[in-house]
Amino acid sequence: MPFRVEIRAAFGSARFRCQRCGSCCHHRRPEEFEDLVPPERQAEFVEKSNLIYLTEKDIEKICRRTRLAPEEFVDTLYDDKKGSLRIEDGGGKVILDLPVMKSRESDGACVFYKDGKGCTIYPVRPTACRLFPFVVVEKSRPSGGIVLEIGYNPTCPGMGKGKVPDKKKLEKLVGDQFTERMEAIGPKVQKLRMEGKILPDAAIYRTMPGKRRKPD
Repeated sequence: MPFRVEIRAAFGSARFRCQRCGSCCHHRRPEEFEDLVPPERQAEFVEKSNLIYLTEKDIEKICRRTRLAPEEFVDTLYDDKKGSLRIEDGGGKVILDLPVMKSRESDGACVFYKDGKGCTIYPVRPTACRLFPFVVVEKSRPSGGIVLEIGYNPTCPGMGKGKVPDKKKLEKLVGDQFTERMEAIGPKVQKLRMEGKILPDAAIYRTMPGKRRKPD
């Protein structure tokens, strides 16, 4: 990786046991957020939503298992279903449009969730599903580098039950997920920085896939 990355479990002695309730398979897109989520609200967005972010490897595994095309189960704000990176405001604004699992329009459930049966792609479920209800907030260090802070989504009914999870296992999943994402977008970001197209103090926005940005 081109910079230092620290993975930090920040959930103390929080306990978790899956209740098999399917709440994590019903995606939330809070109405108080616009299509573009600014840096200062991303931690709040992670806490209030439960979108399942996908890596390229996640998408490839699901395609092989289901024989579906990515556009049948992947959601992005813009058109590229592998995700995209956009630069605005002369390099002062970076927009990361990361792919997420598509939701059913009828009830917001994952397209692979079946009532009464649960996940229909469980053997190849995405890394984000393996992590949930534990979630990651990326924080920049003033001295450079990134901290991947592992917290949890408090809306999950399984929190407070069962045992304290294996922090090492969670940290490995987070590290693998981040590495896959960086392999996908890292070279492009580095190239744009070297070309001066991304400013050193650029604000990084995340999209909320599933909504459609209004034309400027």
